[in-house]
Amino acid sequence: MYNISDLNEKQMQIAKDTEGAILVTAGAGSGKTRLLTHRICYIIESGKAKADNILAITFTNKATREMQERLIDMSPTAAMIWISTFHAMCVKILRDNIQLLDGYNKYFTICDETDKKKIIKSIAKELNIDKEDTINKFTWHISQAKNEGLSVQEYCKQISFDKDVDKIFNFFNRYEEEMKNSNSLDFDDLLYKTLVLFEQFPEVLQRYQMRFKYILVDEFQDTNVVQYKLVKLLSAYWHNIFVVGDEDQCIYTWRGANIDNIKNYIREFDNVKIYKLEQNYRSTKNIIEKANLLIKHNTSRIEKTLYTENEEGERVVYNQANDEYEEAEYVARTIHNLVGCGVRLNQIGVLMRISALSRLIEEKLLNYNIPYIVSGIFKFFDRLEIKNVLAYLRLIINPKDNTSCIRIINYPKRSIGQASIDKLSTIARSNGKSILEVILDIDDYPELSKLKVKTNEFAVTMKELMNLYQDCSLSEFVKTLINKFAIIEQYNTGSDEDIDRKANIEQLQQSIKTFEENNPEMGLLEYLESVSLENSIEESNADGNNVSVSTVHASKGLEYDYVFIIGLEDGSFPLSRAFDNPDDMEEERRLMYVAVTRARKKLYITRAKSRFLYGVRSVRLESRFIKEMNMSAIKMKQEILNSNNNYSYNQQYNNKLDTNYNNSYSANNSFYQTKPTNNMGNFATEFGFVYNQNNKATQANKFSDYKIGVTVFHSKFGVGKIIEIERNGDNTYAVCQFDTIGVKKLALDFAPLKILKK
Repeated sequence: MYNISDLNEKQMQIAKDTEGAILVTAGAGSGKTRLLTHRICYIIESGKAKADNILAITFTNKATREMQERLIDMSPTAAMIWISTFHAMCVKILRDNIQLLDGYNKYFTICDETDKKKIIKSIAKELNIDKEDTINKFTWHISQAKNEGLSVQEYCKQISFDKDVDKIFNFFNRYEEEMKNSNSLDFDDLLYKTLVLFEQFPEVLQRYQMRFKYILVDEFQDTNVVQYKLVKLLSAYWHNIFVVGDEDQCIYTWRGANIDNIKNYIREFDNVKIYKLEQNYRSTKNIIEKANLLIKHNTSRIEKTLYTENEEGERVVYNQANDEYEEAEYVARTIHNLVGCGVRLNQIGVLMRISALSRLIEEKLLNYNIPYIVSGIFKFFDRLEIKNVLAYLRLIINPKDNTSCIRIINYPKRSIGQASIDKLSTIARSNGKSILEVILDIDDYPELSKLKVKTNEFAVTMKELMNLYQDCSLSEFVKTLINKFAIIEQYNTGSDEDIDRKANIEQLQQSIKTFEENNPEMGLLEYLESVSLENSIEESNADGNNVSVSTVHASKGLEYDYVFIIGLEDGSFPLSRAFDNPDDMEEERRLMYVAVTRARKKLYITRAKSRFLYGVRSVRLESRFIKEMNMSAIKMKQEILNSNNNYSYNQQYNNKLDTNYNNSYSANNSFYQTKPTNNMGNFATEFGFVYNQNNKATQANKFSDYKIGVTVFHSKFGVGKIIEIERNGDNTYAVCQFDTIGVKKLALDFAPLKILKK
């Protein structure tokens, strides 16, 4: 139930200040959701307004559900409160009033992105626009205009300098005409048409102004221009507008969020009262210190400094790896150590700026049987651009693969629509041929003469590649295929999405090169088999106890006890495009700040001195954010780990970790039963090593049964044979040839390998 005394003194002061325009700049982990829900209950309980006179706007459906659940538990009338996202609020308003706008009625359809693209494609065809870049540009302008709350005329005046402005104007008008004729709205329309409704019909606006005596907006830093205008209009009667945001966490400007909305709010609303929530309830002092050091380098912010009454906590670890393989090994090994110390996997998050960095992390977690899920991104081999390239490769191997052919026949765009694909499928089926076979011999089918021009270049290139793939190396062949079909060139807009997709394709090429180096006797067929088999392995646990692998953007609003932020190199995080743009650099820094503040107990930051990225292997400079946080890389003296002595570090670390490990996680095998034997567990985990009192000779004896020629079993990869043993310091690796997926290099101290036959 509701109890205002649950709040701290500062939160209680804010909750009880109900009148006028208020801005709460709420630092990460400062309890803003608790503040919002208690403030709403205070308004109701004190008789200032009824529940249905309150409007609470959230930014995600998840946040809406969370707030609704909390409020229903706290107040019996909470179900009457309007709690919704901006889009859901606008749908309600439009359903009741859109008939006032010419050409629409309340039964309008909301088009998703797929439907929108179909309409755009149809208009482009009608206007003889076939270049993908041009279509994408025009689509972007339509969305941009609506997010700024501008009509086509107003917007085109703004971009009069653009050489295509007349074409944009015509395309925009045709799109609007088509949407009106079909009584449809896209997601941008939901906001924009509501704004138009309020501006053209003040009596409608007044009805909602009178109703909502108190308006509360969460995540205000993520509002765009039209959302800001809607808030300003709705609050203009009672003037009781309460917004909560943190400009330090504004990371969606690429999606239309306008960080200036906070400044505009202070300037344009009367007598705005500003409160700062600076007490963090989530993280340790050490983590908060790094967050503060980082974000103070931004200038476009309201000055505030997070503090916490939580414990000092463990220091933030910064690990420099020689390359991305060593980095991924370090992350997987450290996660293994944490689990050995009783940490549940679902309290561990691995974050990255660009999704392409997930490939090796996924591979290492899979190698060592560590269950994981991905958030906000597809698993590497499930990503659209990766599946498209693999479809080309499958079609080269198997020209009868109609599924792969249909997938890539219009990728890149060749103006081959569904009707043409249906016709090709029908003719192929009636002649006992595959679709590709029909395309390659299209002259034999006079009824397809109109398609010949569209398919000719595709057919010529496929014939060339089908003759080539057995005559050159696997990696060279894939590189040739990608170049021949200009696949990389499809992603040249400079958007975050295109940067990621290009990097993903380049990571695929690196994956193929690595497979080739490890399996010199294998070719394209074997590679595709290994991908299919490895991708079919179920990594996650039914009980939801999995490591989370995520982009930083997708981690917003989440938190973990242990967080790894990987890829901290200039050019990767921050992205290179931000180097010459101070605003972009500030957003990159805000993104890093969000990543750092996801951690509750411990933060690990990693980087590679050399990394294959954007098509080349290069020496990578340390991210400038490392220096800004006053970090130095860990330096581990090897002799410390190898000594038999009792370390003086025992006294320093013996109280840091609970040494009761009876609940160590088990994944149906003994892999997770590793238990530290003394109080050195924390020291070992600090640096990413499993503590072992044995010297090198004893360590070697431990794995003496693992020899070249020994048959082993991996719980996910099946039966394999050891073809090489490598020793690197304290670490012993077995290079195994598996029957299913080829060669894997596995660390014996924590890989789930069992000897079957010596």
